[in-house]
Formats: sequence, C-alpha cells, structure tokens
Amino acid sequence: MSMQKHGAQSTVTVFIVDDHQLFRQGLKLMLSSDPEFKVVGDTGDGRDGIRQIEKSKPDVAILDISMPGLGGLELAPRIKEVAPRTSIIMVSMYDNPNYVYQAFKVGCKGYVLKSDSTEELKRAIRMAARDETFLSPGISSDFINHLIDKVNASSGMDALLTRREYEVCRLMLQGRSTQQLAEDLCISPKTVRVHLANIMKKLSCQSRTELIIRLQEMEKF
Repeated sequence: MSMQKHGAQSTVTVFIVDDHQLFRQGLKLMLSSDPEFKVVGDTGDGRDGIRQIEKSKPDVAILDISMPGLGGLELAPRIKEVAPRTSIIMVSMYDNPNYVYQAFKVGCKGYVLKSDSTEELKRAIRMAARDETFLSPGISSDFINHLIDKVNASSGMDALLTRREYEVCRLMLQGRSTQQLAEDLCISPKTVRVHLANIMKKLSCQSRTELIIRLQEMEKF
C-alpha cells in the first residue's frame, strides 16, 4: 500500500464512487476533516471512477453497490485490474446475504451499510488499507450465525465447529482483533490463535475473506 505519512501517522488515500451526490459529498467532507484520511477523488460515474482510480492508485476505493450503468459489483474486478494494490470497500443500503457474498467474491475487503456509523466506516477503511476484512456489524451476526449453523448441519462430525469456535468466528468476522477476541471471550491471545487455526483447518480456508466465501458456498444461495 502507498499510505502517505502525515507526521508520525500514515494517511490513507481514498477514492469514492457513488452516484448519490449528497451522500458522496458528505462522505468526502467527513473523511477530509480527519487527518488520518485523504480523499484523492470522487465521482458518480463508474467508468470515470475506473479512469481516475487507475491514475491515482488510492489505498482504498469506496464503491456504491447499486448505480446506473456500472454498479459496484461490476466495477470491483475492473478496478483490481488497473489498480491491483487498491483495496475495495462496498457500501450499500442492503443487508442481503447474496450482495455480501458477491462483494467478497469479486475481491472486496469490506462491506459497509449506509446506516453504519462514521466510526464503523473509518474502521473499515483502516482495515482494508491493512489488507484485512471488514463486515458491517449491522449484518454480520445474523448472516454469519445462519451460515455457520448451515455448515454445522451439513458437515461431517470431524468438521463441526465447537461452540467456542463458533463465537471466535462470529466475532472475527465483525472485525475484532486477536486481542479484542481474547478480551471478549476472557481467554488468552494464544488460545484465540489456536481456535482460529482450527476453524481455518476445518473449513479449508486461508483468510477471513475466504472463510466468508466458503460459508456462503456451503449455504448455496
């Protein structure tokens, strides 16, 4: 990532693609008022977004999932072609599991609801800039709980998640760090890492993003 230095702090460069001008301008104003972020451009047109992102190579691109012409799901793979180091966050009014699945399947690092708080969006941007995965807390609990239940119901006994692994998985996909997981569950960070390793092994996953996709595929939406 090409995060710029702002004193002792890294500044995350952001590009916004959203056809709702009021939302886009509000988002731009909110991020520009925080020295941690630098908005390098914005547009309401998908094709223009591809051209500008190819030139500016931002750390993070924020895309509206639903736009006239090219929506976020169509834009994401094209952006990855012209700016492979740019992480992508999808913003949406919809908590539909199909949209969540499609967003991560096309390479997004985050899925944020437009009803989320500004702090949640900022956290999503920070995590995406570090190449980590963020899923809106507004959808993750029901979504992940449902999918994990399906996995447990359809898998063999040797692949079942334990109740503690279930909790670790649910909290991890809400963006909780290893230390936060340890504090939430009153266990050591070392124990958290053991649980994570077991979860990934049981579900044959190498990353958080792959875990979401794996769960969704087993659900067969």
